[in-house]
Amino acid sequence: MVEPVSTGDSLTEPPPWALECVPGLAGGKAAHRIHRLGGGTVNEVFQVISAEGSFVLRLDGAAWRRPGVDRQRELTLHRIAATAGIAPEIVFCDPGRQGLMITRYQPGCTWDASDYTDVRALQRLGERLYALHRLPVPALATFEPLAVGESYVLRIEPALLSETKPVMRRLAQLSRELAQAAQKPVVVHGDLWEGNLLDGDRLWLLDWEYAQVTEPLMEIAGLLAYYPVAQRYQTELMAAAGMNPAAQAVLPDRIEIYRILNRLWRLARGER
Repeated sequence: MVEPVSTGDSLTEPPPWALECVPGLAGGKAAHRIHRLGGGTVNEVFQVISAEGSFVLRLDGAAWRRPGVDRQRELTLHRIAATAGIAPEIVFCDPGRQGLMITRYQPGCTWDASDYTDVRALQRLGERLYALHRLPVPALATFEPLAVGESYVLRIEPALLSETKPVMRRLAQLSRELAQAAQKPVVVHGDLWEGNLLDGDRLWLLDWEYAQVTEPLMEIAGLLAYYPVAQRYQTELMAAAGMNPAAQAVLPDRIEIYRILNRLWRLARGER
């Protein structure tokens, strides 16, 4: 859901109280280096290097930038993925203080749009999703697209609400169909945008704020909603992720769910 655009309310550096939580910086010790990291528009993210290593410090962006973010759900699902080496290790977190999370920095290069046209890259991603979708599933509510859409609508300015009515009716229908499918839920990342995929010593999945517990096909649907060009290799991607090829029959409806939610998300942020 997140694309890199510039915002006027970003931090230039982390506040002192947040830096104190980085290993090696307690007691006001100075960092060796602080570097703002690029990426999406939801969070404020910095690389902080101390005597104890290199870390990523993440704080909430302004409230308007992050509709639908649930830091407790994110933390639960990120921790599960981190135990399997799919997400970076969390070294400190305090969601109640501006969403503070500090993770171990992982060197590498994030994906770009061309990776979604590379069958080998998509197969590698599918293999990571195969591992993710077989991790223990926590006792969290399963993904309900209609409820998520309704939460976005509450934040949309009144002048734009009329255009959401037919969209919400369609989302309600698609949500009922998803619930009736009753597939076994798994942990899904839910936001496989290029800036959240880091090629380093392995393929890391970053930024778990839109992770959910739902059927595994929703993972593929979200990716294809953002990158339709990858549909050319959806069979190979699904095979690498261990999914039944027959599931492709309902994939267009699942993709439509994400396209609707992405549209509502943007409207909730005031984007036209």
